[in-house]
Amino acid sequence: MVALNVSVGAYALATILMVVLLTLLADLYALMRARRLPVRVEMVLVLVGIAILVAICQFGAEAAFYAFPVVVGAFLVRQGCFPLLFSSVFLVAVVPVIGLCAADWQIAIRLGLALLLCLGFLWFAAQRIAEAQSRLETSVIQDPLTGCFNRRHLARLSEAEDLSAASLILFDLDYFKSVNDTFGHPTGDFVLRAVTTLVRQQLDKGDLLFRIGGEEFLVLRLKPEEGTTRALAEQCRQRLEASRILATRRITATFSCADFAGRSQIEPVLGQADAGLLQAKRAGRNRVV
Repeated sequence: MVALNVSVGAYALATILMVVLLTLLADLYALMRARRLPVRVEMVLVLVGIAILVAICQFGAEAAFYAFPVVVGAFLVRQGCFPLLFSSVFLVAVVPVIGLCAADWQIAIRLGLALLLCLGFLWFAAQRIAEAQSRLETSVIQDPLTGCFNRRHLARLSEAEDLSAASLILFDLDYFKSVNDTFGHPTGDFVLRAVTTLVRQQLDKGDLLFRIGGEEFLVLRLKPEEGTTRALAEQCRQRLEASRILATRRITATFSCADFAGRSQIEPVLGQADAGLLQAKRAGRNRVV
């Protein structure tokens, strides 16, 4: 295309296309090297849009049909408001350029309506895709029964966050297997949901609740005030013991607390809490250690 435009004397368009080609090659090289893109994709789209407008002025309305892949490409390479903003501005620019430079307002209006229809469908599809992606991301990190975060999210968080000042509470429902055996699994599921609801009501802002096993849960406190973690665990224990989740059976839990105390890895802290939990169960359950 660059050579073709040079051969017909379209030097301005050839220059813009050369710039677009160089930026694409630079970005492609960066992708192959897993590096940051030297030229943002938004800038590439703007350059392509300018090239199309120049082409319309030099070669007529036929060049405007390149606008369709550019609009589609904007929605494919970027999320959020940029594709809609870019496509809207591009549409507003293309129509008068066709009418004034190509002197064909009939084609300009038809092409503008076609682009507007295309833009509407693309925006609708982008919204549906974003919603589906959000649901998928939620399903990956959340337990479907209780709505708590799962082990996968705990592992991600431990890699992404500074946990040196954090603390955690590990707790296990007492004799939960007998609840399922006596009342059935639907009742067991109801108990799990009720317990997580009750515990969430006690947590501070920023505390995260995870389900890491069948009836085993973990509260991760990223920046707790000193000395409050054990008090929170005792508060949860008391509220759970006093609750009437089941009319004919008391639901209790055993709690264990551990501080990161400058450690950045969650495994040793979780191991410490797990050992404490086992000790509390051997001592009689329904207690905090």
